[in-house]
Amino acid sequence: MSDDYQQRYLEHQARKADVLRGLLAERHSARVFAERPVGDEALALLLEAAEHAPSSCARRGVNVRVVSDRDSKALLGGLLVGGVGWIHRAPVVLLLIADPVAYKAGDEIAWMPFLDAGVMAGQMGLAAVAAGLRGCFVNPNVRPAHRDMFTGAFGPGIMCGAFAVGWPREDDRPGWVWETS
Repeated sequence: MSDDYQQRYLEHQARKADVLRGLLAERHSARVFAERPVGDEALALLLEAAEHAPSSCARRGVNVRVVSDRDSKALLGGLLVGGVGWIHRAPVVLLLIADPVAYKAGDEIAWMPFLDAGVMAGQMGLAAVAAGLRGCFVNPNVRPAHRDMFTGAFGPGIMCGAFAVGWPREDDRPGWVWETS
């Protein structure tokens, strides 16, 4: 038998579970976005989600580089295997680039930064839905002939993936948006 306090607590916990279920149900990959810039507040939410993502041994070796100018996004479209034909249309692309110094035990550099980046991208995907945005994880492969060009344009490190994000088109409005009240 529970008292009123316990009952309110249990109802509160159930609402939190409903919030999570709503985010998970709404999350999907989108490669087409509305022609509307992602504002600073929405971008800050995604960057905060990335910052708080768990990482192996809490090393936080993957950093986010924000790409939003037209020319850099066009360049990414030619350099990233997974971004061909569409990534330049995303209002913002968040590059997930690992510092190789953070991953130096044995052969972990071959896979651990990619694991950390995947967890980070998952959190950013849920944060995007919470903000009413849409996003898509982008294949991290840079064509071998273009790796030096990529590093020259976007800086050193291990390219572990990217997250393209923007507002949904009118015909793809989210059915569920986080409410803070």
